[in-house]
Amino acid sequence: MVMNFSLLARKYRSAIIQSRTSPISRVAILLTLSMAAIALIISVATKLIFLDLPNILPLVLSVVVLDVLSQFTPQTRIVRAVQTILYGVLYLVITCFCGVLAAYAMQRFALPLQDHFFASADTALGVNWFDIAYWVDSHPVIQRIFKLAYDSMSSQIALPLVALAFSNRLSEVRVYLLAFAIALTFTTVVAGLLPAASPIVLVDRATFNILQFTGATPLDHLTRLRAAAPMLLSGVPGGIITFPSFHATVAILTPLTLRSYPRIFVALLILDAAMLGGCVIEGAHYLCDILAGIGVAFCAYLLARRIIRVEDRSLPDYRNQSISPHSAARVA
Repeated sequence: MVMNFSLLARKYRSAIIQSRTSPISRVAILLTLSMAAIALIISVATKLIFLDLPNILPLVLSVVVLDVLSQFTPQTRIVRAVQTILYGVLYLVITCFCGVLAAYAMQRFALPLQDHFFASADTALGVNWFDIAYWVDSHPVIQRIFKLAYDSMSSQIALPLVALAFSNRLSEVRVYLLAFAIALTFTTVVAGLLPAASPIVLVDRATFNILQFTGATPLDHLTRLRAAAPMLLSGVPGGIITFPSFHATVAILTPLTLRSYPRIFVALLILDAAMLGGCVIEGAHYLCDILAGIGVAFCAYLLARRIIRVEDRSLPDYRNQSISPHSAARVA
């Protein structure tokens, strides 16, 4: 009886304690922690209290339990892909959570709103946001397409993780997660330093028939955050970033990451063209917000690739076992 228990204990311990390289790079973890630190420090300093935060503890516990259980199954390619997806999804959720809190906290600085500057930039580019908005408002089919594409953001964030994990391209998973973290951290900081209320503040919503601008910056939250007094924020925090547009970043980063999957890539090009249109209308973004978001996506991806190359040089076993020759040739 004692011997059987001892054998079971050793088996259980070896199942949990395995040498596995995380799909999440060290730099990605540091960026997420930096956003958490920004949110915590500013919130404490300015007496900002969030009353209705989503509870992500059940997700954390579920991922840990599922990962432990997966260690007792044959370590097939599918099982390893599921393990990567579990921790990848957990990382994305925590990073988005920290990013939203940091973005809200940075609005406590109450720096001057830059709406007139961004509107002037659009004018210099030959774009009139109001003309575009009223045109879409008179074309219900276009509006529905834009809204559906705009609302696909969450699915598009998860798609590269799932596709790359099941293709056993773990190094590319690391690149994608790091690029996402770089983009979100940069966007959060810039949005805090160059705040804006979006074009919706300059227009009467009642003059539109179908447009609801569901992705626009919540003006009630923005106004209250910029007040100097201590604040108890009720309601679930949402998208409070105007410049750069993070929707536009995702619309570029997702197809950029999956460009080696021809069918998915073509479908994403069509979907994300509509998503960029949705950023203007449903998200009430200036054109310069979208152009900046596109630039952030490319820069974050290129920087992430360079960082992961450096990190992978210290992980020879990971590179040899986890990357197919085709993938390795493309990343190198």
